[in-house]
Amino acid sequence: MLKFRIITDSSCGITQEEGKTLGVTVLPLTLHYENKDYLDDIDISTNEFYEMLFNSKSKEFPKTSQVAPLVFKKAFEDCFENNEIPIVLTIAGSLSGTLQSARIAKDMLERDDIYIIDSNTALGAVKIMIMKLTSTKYDKIEDVLIEIKHMVDHVNFYAVPDTLEYLYKGGRLSKTSAILGNILQLKPVIQLSKIGKLVPIAKLRGLKHAFKKIAEQLKEFPIDEKYPVQYGYSTKEENMYMLIDYTKEEVKVDYTKIQISPVVGAHVGPGACAIFYISKILPKK
Repeated sequence: MLKFRIITDSSCGITQEEGKTLGVTVLPLTLHYENKDYLDDIDISTNEFYEMLFNSKSKEFPKTSQVAPLVFKKAFEDCFENNEIPIVLTIAGSLSGTLQSARIAKDMLERDDIYIIDSNTALGAVKIMIMKLTSTKYDKIEDVLIEIKHMVDHVNFYAVPDTLEYLYKGGRLSKTSAILGNILQLKPVIQLSKIGKLVPIAKLRGLKHAFKKIAEQLKEFPIDEKYPVQYGYSTKEENMYMLIDYTKEEVKVDYTKIQISPVVGAHVGPGACAIFYISKILPKK
């Protein structure tokens, strides 16, 4: 049986504790907010960060720092000491410089047996890919790479923010659009494009209509039941449970739940929720 180790970053929502259980190395991103730095899920929990951010009157928007190349280098060296093949699968390279840090670390070691793959996605979508890889036995590295390519091509997620304020604060929406959208109670259904851009595929009045739209999307791009399914939320679990209820006819497998990491949760704001899955057919992105 092939011995390999997945190396990822904390934005995928795998906690340090879960990483130990799964046998995955989770490298923390650094969160910068109000003149302080926090290692994600080490110095501050997701709930603590959200409570600080969403209850603050500060106009500052949090920033993140990518994982440094030397941190990746140490993770690779640890793998080799344990006779493991390192496979890096992190948030999309278009969203973060973390993937480039991994490539720099690989160049430092001048080894070909380090595999760095752009997931082209984020959040729990990365996590379900990792869950599949760590629960399956493989004989050859080529089999792992084929599996990853299939998942990267077919991975899909839909997210719904409950407020547009934080998309505006993060520079992803104009102030006018945010104000007007909040007044009209518009809830965009968001998908991540192949180039790593959050794209609204619909704007509907109220969460119920947004969730109905996601159910329609799941009919058009059905879930591949061979892979994990996951629901996510930033705060307000009740919004996620409402999404679960509206999509239950299309989700015929067991699913897990995840709290969206602060790295992305800061952009979608409180009350956001999402579904992450591998589609049977190629999603339109």
